[in-house]
Amino acid sequence: MKNTENALVILAGGKGSRFGKKLPKQFTQINGENLIHFFLKRIDINNFDKIVIVCKISYFKFFKKLEYDFPSVEFFYTKAGKDRQSSSYNGLKILKPFNPKNVLIHDAARPFCSNNLIMKILKNLKKNSSAIPYIVNTDKKMILKKDFNKNIKLIQTPQGFKFQNIFEAHKNALIKNARDDSSLRIEEKINFVKGEKFNFKITYADDLHYFKLFLKPIFKSGIGYDIHQFDLKIKKGLKLCGVKINYNKLIGHSDADVGIHAICDSIFGALSMKDIGYYFSNSDPKWKNKNSIYFLKFAKEQLKERKFYIVNLDINFICEKPNISKYREQMIKKISSILQIPEKIISIKATSNEKIGFIGDGLGIAAESIVQISNENIY
Repeated sequence: MKNTENALVILAGGKGSRFGKKLPKQFTQINGENLIHFFLKRIDINNFDKIVIVCKISYFKFFKKLEYDFPSVEFFYTKAGKDRQSSSYNGLKILKPFNPKNVLIHDAARPFCSNNLIMKILKNLKKNSSAIPYIVNTDKKMILKKDFNKNIKLIQTPQGFKFQNIFEAHKNALIKNARDDSSLRIEEKINFVKGEKFNFKITYADDLHYFKLFLKPIFKSGIGYDIHQFDLKIKKGLKLCGVKINYNKLIGHSDADVGIHAICDSIFGALSMKDIGYYFSNSDPKWKNKNSIYFLKFAKEQLKERKFYIVNLDINFICEKPNISKYREQMIKKISSILQIPEKIISIKATSNEKIGFIGDGLGIAAESIVQISNENIY
């Protein structure tokens, strides 16, 4: 068995009662990632051989993505205890068979801890049995007219220890329900290291606004294209972008709305999904004559699940007839209503094919769509 140098225990068992949400704060999604995932992406995870996450068993499901995104590290999960101290001990007991040299114990609710602080703690553990980050209190504390401001340290996590020392301290703990692990090391001198101002604990829902300081907006684009021929025998029944037009119906398995189909494919492309035919196969009788608005609502749900928002939507029709400009405003209003986006970010244009080819002969219509999406709701 390979010797384990450094291990990390992440405590995620808190109920988050002050957070005011049904789901505890540590599992809140920020750009599709919970606070633990966000923290692990900020640090050099390769400094750790083993990572233990301590939480309620019912929340283990939130961490499946970790093993995929960080394959170089071995993850373990164990249930939270009745208080923070017992949760820490549960995490340490998982590591006991591997007997790591050092262990860092971190609160999941502190996602802004930097890699610099992690490295500072690990460096200090080479010479000391503990490395506890702190910041100096800057608020005025007056007790019996004495200024205690200079003597107050605000303790942070992750707290670093020699594994065997902190394991034995928990095993033989005289203190019950300790607020942090360093308070169990009362028989030894604690080594403090300077922490970071931004390594604060997420406590209230409003604290999530601080993520804007760390997150750069992500922009992604997608292209969609569709083409259908006219059914020259059916003189009405054409639908474009959900709007009925008194013109030859298009031939297709569903209602053959080339505009909506192109929009769907552009959204799927921006989300790195498969094409519309994968989700709504033209060989599946379930989609026969299906209203394409259903497909667009599905695309909208995919955006919602992944926490992305449409920034701009550009649709271009290529046809000789009908005259698209007559229906442009109706189409924009329809698409805006379905996707619940402002009309001002939708553009619908049209061009002819200059009498060239299948479309130039007036036998069909093509549509192309380009969409830009972002993880920030700009509108």
